[in-house]
Amino acid sequence: MDTAYKKTITEKLIIYVVLIASMVGCDKVDYKMKITNNSNSTIYFYYSFSYPDTTIRAEGNPLGSPDNYRILSGETITNPMRGSWEGQFDIYSTLMIFIFDEATLKTVPWDTIRKNYMILKRYDLSYEDLVKMDWRVTYP
Repeated sequence: MDTAYKKTITEKLIIYVVLIASMVGCDKVDYKMKITNNSNSTIYFYYSFSYPDTTIRAEGNPLGSPDNYRILSGETITNPMRGSWEGQFDIYSTLMIFIFDEATLKTVPWDTIRKNYMILKRYDLSYEDLVKMDWRVTYP
C-alpha cells in the first residue's frame, strides 16, 4: 500500500472514531413531563428527588433560572430531564415538585421562604403516579 492510501484510511478511521465517541458522549434529554399552570397568576417550580427529606434546598431558588422554572397563567411548559425520567426512578422512589408564588419569590428572601416553607403546593409523585397522569402535572 502506498503512503497516500494509508493516510486516507487513517484519516477516515479517526473521523469515524470521533463521530462514534461524540454520539456516545451525548446525553439524550427526556421531554415527556409537562407542568400546567391553571391559576390566575405566574408560578415557579423546582423539583427534587430527596424525599422523604421535604426541606427546600438552599440552592433550589427557581429565580436563579427563571426561563426554566417560570410558568405563566394558563401556560404549559416542558420539564426536561437529561437522560430519562424512568432512569431517575430506578434510583429514587419519589419526585417532589414544589410550587411557588411569583410575588413571594420576588419580595421575600429565599432563606425566609425556606424557613417558613412558603410554598403554594408540593406534589409527591411516584413513577406509577406520573404514568397514570401521562406525565402531566397540573396546578392547582
